[in-house]
Amino acid sequence: MQKALVIRGRLAQKTFVSDDPMPDVEGPAELIVYAERPMQGPSVSESAFGVFGKAEQLRSAADIESQLQDERGGWNGA
Repeated sequence: MQKALVIRGRLAQKTFVSDDPMPDVEGPAELIVYAERPMQGPSVSESAFGVFGKAEQLRSAADIESQLQDERGGWNGA
């Protein structure tokens, strides 16, 4: 029987963040979550930078540039 490794951490926006260094093992694993307290919104200490790159659908630079040019085109008429 395999010995279980306990890795303590927290869940933040559907991502597990370990409090300790991860063990030097590889292979299949299971993540079992025991909520120590009721779930609540993001903590005050969370940075806004933590949400970058986590959109459901990321946009290309070309798509963003095209949108900006469209918006800038409307500035002349204002």
